[in-house]
Amino acid sequence: MSAIVYAQEQTLGAEDYIAVVGSTYMAERRPVGNVERVRRILTGSNMIVTARQDGKIVGVLRGISDGEWVCYVADLAVHPEHQGKGIGTGLLRKCKDLLGPGMGIVLVAYPEAVEYYRKIGMGEMPAFYFDREIRT
Repeated sequence: MSAIVYAQEQTLGAEDYIAVVGSTYMAERRPVGNVERVRRILTGSNMIVTARQDGKIVGVLRGISDGEWVCYVADLAVHPEHQGKGIGTGLLRKCKDLLGPGMGIVLVAYPEAVEYYRKIGMGEMPAFYFDREIRT
């Protein structure tokens, strides 16, 4: 197997996004059955970083940034067959490199992922949100 290649990929297709996110616990929390909505989600995201091995997508980070102060990471997912290999950390590192030293990264972690973010040294803060009424 070859090395993981990380890249900003603003033209990521819905099918690749769904292949990764749909294979994780996040599948029930994202509209992976609604390809058109996923396309609109990707179009509205100005920071998409992928991890590929031999051209096949194995991880994705999707964020929204003001380009100057902060990037809100909406999704960070690694295909289950590739978890535990540092790919999630690699996606965050590539995102941080692309953003530069003047930018912060913020995300809201699902309970399943809290320990991972603690382990990689991210700081913690409370978060608040209004949930959506339409989930598909």
